[in-house]
Amino acid sequence: MKDLPTITVCGCGSGGMAMAADLSLLGCKVNLYEFPDLKENLDPIREKGGISLSGNTHSGKTGLAKLNKITSEAEEAIQDMELIMINVPAMAVDKFIEALAPYLVEGQMTLINTGYWASLRSREILEKAGVLGKIILAEEHIMPYLSRKIGLAHAHIYNFKRDIRMSAWPAIKNDAAYGVVKRVYPQTRLSKNVLENNFYPGNPSVHAQINIPKAEFFFERAKEFRFYNEVSMCASKLSDAFDRERIRVAAAFDCEVPAHSMWVTNTYGYKGENIYEIYGNVTCDHVKRWTNDEGNRRVLREDLCYFFVPMEQLAEVVGIEVPVTKAIIEMLQIFTDFDYRTNGITLKDLGMEGLNKSQILNYVKDGYVNRTNEQ
Repeated sequence: MKDLPTITVCGCGSGGMAMAADLSLLGCKVNLYEFPDLKENLDPIREKGGISLSGNTHSGKTGLAKLNKITSEAEEAIQDMELIMINVPAMAVDKFIEALAPYLVEGQMTLINTGYWASLRSREILEKAGVLGKIILAEEHIMPYLSRKIGLAHAHIYNFKRDIRMSAWPAIKNDAAYGVVKRVYPQTRLSKNVLENNFYPGNPSVHAQINIPKAEFFFERAKEFRFYNEVSMCASKLSDAFDRERIRVAAAFDCEVPAHSMWVTNTYGYKGENIYEIYGNVTCDHVKRWTNDEGNRRVLREDLCYFFVPMEQLAEVVGIEVPVTKAIIEMLQIFTDFDYRTNGITLKDLGMEGLNKSQILNYVKDGYVNRTNEQ
């Protein structure tokens, strides 16, 4: 296909492998980069000559996807590449940014596919490297694929998302960022800024909410399970209650975001008025996926530390009470013996400490703070 960007995919987990393979089969020139500490994950892919891809792909193709380069050397991975996509959990983004920053050059775009305020969390590293103003820095609100690594060099895509939102930071670079991403993921749409992007529905509306009503099952008995098969009506009600708070806080920052159930229908085509109806459908691809205790605790740390905690603080800025959000944090801290608030990201981490609503909106739009702009 013509006019496809050259792409480096960073991260060799299920999402990174699925992305690298699918975009290669789409026709892109793709490099795959893994952090040096995990470089052994690349060996099976080299030995196979690429990544085997199966399932419901965005490219419409399956089979062996050959890659341009497979490397754990950051400079080699991104040299002469237009788009660098970081497809790792929120807690791993910083170390990838630190590894890549010295080699980023004018005009390249870095897109962090896992959201969770990633662009704001990365800004200081890039600024210290002297490249923040030279590149386009953006984030998607969620990874494009529902996938699983079913072999050392084999990724399976259960489904790909048809409603993905993205924003650059600052938002004045949105059009330039979107011009690159839509060439490979035309289903992507622009959020007005990273605030709206992070308030857009996704994982934070479901993971914690499904865990709490069945806490004894998840945290005491089960080691492997089909997570979405455990959705209860109580979980659905808790998800709806959290959603009302999320939407209200978003609206206070002039952001328009839908309910989670509406997003799931638009994204996957699953029908239902709430998550109990949606995931209660036994043919739903989500229900087929297995996970384990370690994976469950990881996604809870990701959702609570990187979304619930900063949302709680943003709610304080605009004077909105979020009792459901607070209760979810409190209960899961007890159940998991993990302090999400102490380990969570703060408005200080995001560059928004002490700012009022107008200043925050200015910051996400233009990339700087007008300290004289008082409400």
